[in-house]
Amino acid sequence: NQVLYQKAIGMADREKQMPNDISTNFNIASMGKTFTATLIMQLIQEGKLSLHSTLESVLPKSGVQKADSITVYHLLTHSSGVGNYMMHKNYEQDRTKLTSLASLMPYVREMEPTMPYVGASHHYSNSGFILLGRIIETITGKTYIQNLQERIFKKAGIQNSYIHYPATFEAPKEAVPYIAYTAKTYHNAVAEEFPAYSDGGMQSNVIDLWHFGKALLTNQLLGQSFRDTMWKGRMDIGRGGKYAFGWIDNTNPWGKKVVSHDGGGKGFSTDLKLVLEDGYVVVVLLNNRVNPRELSNNILSIIYTGQYQKPDKYLEIQLTETMEQKGFQYIVDNYTTILKEKGFDKTPSPWVIIRFSDMLENLGEYDKAYAIQELGRKEFPKETSMYNITGQLLATQGKKAEAKQWFDKALAIDPKDEFARMMLKQLGL
Repeated sequence: NQVLYQKAIGMADREKQMPNDISTNFNIASMGKTFTATLIMQLIQEGKLSLHSTLESVLPKSGVQKADSITVYHLLTHSSGVGNYMMHKNYEQDRTKLTSLASLMPYVREMEPTMPYVGASHHYSNSGFILLGRIIETITGKTYIQNLQERIFKKAGIQNSYIHYPATFEAPKEAVPYIAYTAKTYHNAVAEEFPAYSDGGMQSNVIDLWHFGKALLTNQLLGQSFRDTMWKGRMDIGRGGKYAFGWIDNTNPWGKKVVSHDGGGKGFSTDLKLVLEDGYVVVVLLNNRVNPRELSNNILSIIYTGQYQKPDKYLEIQLTETMEQKGFQYIVDNYTTILKEKGFDKTPSPWVIIRFSDMLENLGEYDKAYAIQELGRKEFPKETSMYNITGQLLATQGKKAEAKQWFDKALAIDPKDEFARMMLKQLGL
């Protein structure tokens, strides 16, 4: 019930030089799944739904494949295999016209299953949380937004969070999304932001999210047994901890039960962590594409050990700084030498190439982006992403036939590559 530390840093709008403040709203991205999970658990607590209810029984006209085998449990744990509607071939061109969960259903139902059988593994699924949102609407007879307002916002004292269409990013009330590489080199990502639904994208702020965390910790939104059921880890997710029901049950060095969910969009990064035993609520909201968990973990480390580890500056950021100082051609001509100066014998991850070339593409420097991708293919010749990024670069320029060649190269390495297959469908090839 006490704010121990709060601080707003940086610009809500870089072009207008409007700073962030504590009340600034950010797109919380997939952190919004925690709200959907809470609503679902409320319905289960009320006896209106079961974890074992099948999709077919609660949404008989969903049209989703294997609906008679998919349960609420599978949807909450990302083990349903219903995939990601955002990868539908028409979603990108249609997304600004969609203003309801019902309008998304054609995109959800037309996606192919992502696993051989329901429950086979954890496979992160935005479509699954769209279906959960539709379940909430169907059972209550009210919209997802109305359920948020009546069942969570009002009870928790959340006053300035919302979902609206079209989404807006107008400072100082709302932060503008950016992909910021340095103080000089950044990209305004408003045009790339997705609308908000039950899978994420709500506009919220650190004050409201603190109230949300407090309400959960003090059982204002769920009885303790149902809350703890929601927070129990069930599916391995590969980065430590287990995925629970719309939350992550974390492993950590402090021996505390920490539940969380992070989120990210083109120009937003967010994380919410709750420490059950001690009642801490940690909220990190950024209007930039970085790893928010580095900040939230350091905050908890300061609380429990008095120490922190300064995050390393991303290699692609260091490359951008070198480019600003010495020019792009210097990067190309001296790439290996630059890596050694930075302490690397080779590029540590394909993601360095992906993010650096993506930055150049966002700035409209297509030839430079291609040159970096060529460097990447020399180091990672068997990595499908090194071919997909070139296909995407060419597709952005309307060069469909050339793009197809690169997606075909990715599929020659991995015939199941989802991104290549999605892009070929989007291009009608």
